[in-house]
Amino acid sequence: MGELLDAIKAEASKRPKSNRLDDSLREHLGEPGWKDLVKAFEDPAITTSAIHRVIKAKGFACSYSAISRIRSTIAPS
Repeated sequence: MGELLDAIKAEASKRPKSNRLDDSLREHLGEPGWKDLVKAFEDPAITTSAIHRVIKAKGFACSYSAISRIRSTIAPS
């Protein structure tokens, strides 16, 4: 492999930095809730819509696209 491809693969394998929304959601849910959320993100049988509805019902206001973005960074397909 070439040097450029190696650098791209190394960059792609890094975990993205969390942002304020991720941190706020983690704080809102607490560590046990965050762990459950990560498990839900990793389960392809659970839809992002279902996750979004439950997060909203738990009192955390955020958009579907925000949940989708967080899911794609935590559990890439």
